[in-house]
Amino acid sequence: MRRILVCPVCKSADITLDTGGITGKYMCKKCGYIGSVVLELTEGEYKELLEGEKLEKEAERKDRNK
Repeated sequence: MRRILVCPVCKSADITLDTGGITGKYMCKKCGYIGSVVLELTEGEYKELLEGEKLEKEAERKDRNK
């Protein structure tokens, strides 16, 4: 089963090792996060995470429009 590294800030899977792995930290190419904490998810878990994020944003939009 393939594991995906995910940014804890923006939930992007565009993660690389910072400074070639020397520091032991990861860098998100989307938001610029640099840190040693990343989420490690299966493809199915990642899809569920993105779906949940989408539903939360839709609910927030509906609440603002009331």
